[in-house]
Amino acid sequence: MNGARPQNRSFPVEEFLQALTAQLDRAQDALALKVSGTNRPLTWALRDLKLDLNVFVEVGDNGRVMLRSAGPNEAGASTLHLDLTTVTRPMVEENSWSFQGDDDDPRSLDDLQVGKLDDDSRRKLDWLGVRTVSQLKQLDPGAVQQVFGIPAMRLQAALAAAARPTVLGHEMVESDDGEALVRIRGVNLIGGAAPEVHLDGQPVEVLEATPRHLLVRALGKDQPGGEVEVFTRGQRVTLNGGGGGGPTPPRSAAR
Repeated sequence: MNGARPQNRSFPVEEFLQALTAQLDRAQDALALKVSGTNRPLTWALRDLKLDLNVFVEVGDNGRVMLRSAGPNEAGASTLHLDLTTVTRPMVEENSWSFQGDDDDPRSLDDLQVGKLDDDSRRKLDWLGVRTVSQLKQLDPGAVQQVFGIPAMRLQAALAAAARPTVLGHEMVESDDGEALVRIRGVNLIGGAAPEVHLDGQPVEVLEATPRHLLVRALGKDQPGGEVEVFTRGQRVTLNGGGGGGPTPPRSAAR
């Protein structure tokens, strides 16, 4: 069939590496099944994997490094050498950021609806390795401005938005004695006085309260479908149905 050869698309470096290593992971899983399922005494595995890729290296407007495979007889391509090695689980855990566990605010920076960072600031923060709100809170705005050129006032506005109470979701749970409860997930849910919670406009008892979650008595077995209101830090935070909720104009939590 005649026709022009379709132009090779560009792809981010990290996507290529993730796709390659995912396939190697599947090969490892197949090897484990081969050994355990057949009791095979001897088999084979790759000790080293080296690749030479003829590619064009491009940098997009968003600062991402992209690779495009060179076509037949296409001049000007660079040769990219990849030499893959292995790492153990402890090595990964020791040298990687934990996105869960004791992370006090795992939200993405995209979740900051107020004080939103512009694309240039987001790109520089990504280069710095800052991808969650918890990581953002650890930064010194003045130092970041001097090194990366992100205006300190812009970071301070984002940090102020990150400090506001936010409801992320809620679900029905059951106590040990069968009582219907509602667990409300969020960030910055307590501060100073104990929070007040309304379900479908009716006040309910708060049984447990931490910055990340509230546990309250439910009005009925089907309670989570309605509106959740949390009064804390002098603000009213709402969530309708299963969506996320942000603060509305300040309103006293003492009612």
